[in-house]
Amino acid sequence: MGLWGLSSLLLLTCVLGPQVRAEGSQEDEDHKAHPSGPDHHHWGYTDMPEWDKYFPECGGKAQSPINVDIQNVAFDPWLRPIQLAGYNLTAGDTLQLENNRHTVVLKLPDSLKIVGGLPHIYEAAQLHFHWGSHNSPGSEHTVNGIRFPGEIHVVHFNAEYQSIDQALNQSGGLAVLAAFIEVSSHYGPGISDEVPALILYIYTAGESREIPGFDIRGLLPQQLDRYFRYNGSLTTPPCLQTVNWTIFNQTVPLSARQVRELHN
Repeated sequence: MGLWGLSSLLLLTCVLGPQVRAEGSQEDEDHKAHPSGPDHHHWGYTDMPEWDKYFPECGGKAQSPINVDIQNVAFDPWLRPIQLAGYNLTAGDTLQLENNRHTVVLKLPDSLKIVGGLPHIYEAAQLHFHWGSHNSPGSEHTVNGIRFPGEIHVVHFNAEYQSIDQALNQSGGLAVLAAFIEVSSHYGPGISDEVPALILYIYTAGESREIPGFDIRGLLPQQLDRYFRYNGSLTTPPCLQTVNWTIFNQTVPLSARQVRELHN
């Protein structure tokens, strides 16, 4: 199957069956570690086999990312389309963008919400990206063992809690919307304009700055009713197993040139 065949794999909203652990992220090795965790262990993607020495949950049974094995996917008629509210920010809104030495993180106001498709209302906290190099695709999740050029994660927390810090340790406390990036000659103005600009805003590790708001909805696929669903974890330390994952079936397109800009 070709690398960009995800949209042809499944045209129904589904829940995943038995989980299969995926390989580690293929982000650039130049992404250096930074202090994290109670003992300030400096973790990095090159020392993934040792994460559980410092963060025990990284060795748990419900760890993300996973490989989406289509043979183990079961259709769930009770799942509903993802419904969003407040995602259409304007230039009058100010957002904080940060290069945290691992990825590009855009902090989001909690006025952005998931209001349908999950058992609770979830408020947005941040979005970030995963990408690879010229010779290695960089999505964290895979489909039938196939890795995509990149992956977008929009992180939300259960609105029953006052903050993401309170929700982190609660079962189902977090919900992440994930979308694969593909290389395409047919790409829309939303993600094709915003993603490369976001990366170039903060090229230096540790840098942060304020940027004008924009329509965050444009970074996600047009169709929000076709997805894979499973319960997993944060993909990096402390690997807390409290995440409700939604992986969209439809990819988001970038041009080959724009993907090269991410690699650089």
